[in-house]
Amino acid sequence: MAEKKIGPAYKDVAAKNKGNKDAEATLIAKLKDGKGYMKVVGSDAELKTMVQWTLSAK
Repeated sequence: MAEKKIGPAYKDVAAKNKGNKDAEATLIAKLKDGKGYMKVVGSDAELKTMVQWTLSAK
C-alpha cells in the first residue's frame, strides 16, 4: 500500500485526491478507459469498492 511498484502507491493516490468530491467518479472512469492508468475489467460495483478502499488509505 505504501510502496510504489507500477504507478503511484495507494497512499499517494489517496493523498493527491484528499478533499476532492469528484475523485471517486474520476478514478473509476480512468480505470475503465485505461487512460493514464492500468485498464481494469470489472463491474461498476467492484471498481467503486476498489476506488473507495484506495481513497481511504493513510
